[in-house]
Amino acid sequence: MNKLKELYNSLARNPQSGKYIPFIDGLRFLAIMPVIFQHANERLLKYSGDMGALSAWEAQLSFLISRGTIGVFIFFAVSGFVLTLPFAKGNLKLDYKSYLTRRLTRIEPPFLFWISCFALILFLQGNLGFGNLLGHYLATITYSHNIIYGEYSIINPVAWSLEVEIQYYLIAPFIALLYFNQENLGARRSLLIAFTFVLLSYQYVLGWNLYPFKASLLGQLQYFLIGMLMADLYANDSKTAYFKTWVWDALAPILLLVMAYTWTEEFYKTIAFNLSLGLVFIAGFKGHYFPKMLSLKWVTIIGGMCYTIYLTHLPLLELFYSVIGQFGYSSAYWVQLSISLIIIIPIVLFSSVIFFKAIEKPFMKPSGFQQMLQSIKQLFVRQHIQTEKQKL
Repeated sequence: MNKLKELYNSLARNPQSGKYIPFIDGLRFLAIMPVIFQHANERLLKYSGDMGALSAWEAQLSFLISRGTIGVFIFFAVSGFVLTLPFAKGNLKLDYKSYLTRRLTRIEPPFLFWISCFALILFLQGNLGFGNLLGHYLATITYSHNIIYGEYSIINPVAWSLEVEIQYYLIAPFIALLYFNQENLGARRSLLIAFTFVLLSYQYVLGWNLYPFKASLLGQLQYFLIGMLMADLYANDSKTAYFKTWVWDALAPILLLVMAYTWTEEFYKTIAFNLSLGLVFIAGFKGHYFPKMLSLKWVTIIGGMCYTIYLTHLPLLELFYSVIGQFGYSSAYWVQLSISLIIIIPIVLFSSVIFFKAIEKPFMKPSGFQQMLQSIKQLFVRQHIQTEKQKL
């Protein structure tokens, strides 16, 4: 039990650093769980064969679960918040080289590892030729698969959103500098809101909200801008503490439902969706109980592992549902869904704990990448010494 407790505690981030904001990991939890449920539901329907027509309430349940993609847009907004928060707090100096190096050494090693593993599995399955697979692999690891192939990566389809993230990372500091160098709070916030509205209008008129543009920053920039606006409100609204109210707690679940029902290409629903997303953020730091829920230790632990979970959950779900689908189903949809989720969710989370500890967490420290290179160097040195001893 002590070992399990130590493992549990080791997964939590260090709140004593002064920079840790628990509700952000809570929002990551709020983002990753709907994505898992959505992909699980899709695989259940894919491999279950003919389960017959769903009842009215089952169809509604399946529809709500299918809205899990909204979690990706919450991720985008969180990235916009996190990357621009230092600028919001007045740090307007930019070392672009260090910034890019830190982002790449943080996200690239786990990404490269898992994409390589999944590509190897596809190769061993023998369904794709080496040359064909190599092209998809190189496009995926360089975050250019949607640009080159005009479709989601066949190695790991969820990588599309990481391509969008990378596109934003490249320009985020310059957007933040342009925005936060404007000292008038009201003016810059009003301009940002107006620009976001104009952007949404252009997306609707020019079709940027449709594939393939929606799988690029052209179709997703608004979510990062919402995150930046929330960072501004969080860091610079001195009255925030005096406006905490349970009203935001009551609004939070309603806003999430509004997002579920307004995620569409229709313009006015798109406006409602983006407005609701921003208000969910505000509820995260202006409510009484909603922020506490987002800051629960187990919630923040799962949210803190979201990158690993995001990279690995889809292949696990694909394997699980393809295997159990071979045995057939004889029960109602909601029974199949419930039982399968009770089994697969713990599998995804517990495996992610192992993957997170072994693959991702070492690179969360700024020195993580250098430590890995040093370890590899030491390994080769030891092997060289052993080889020389054997020659003697």
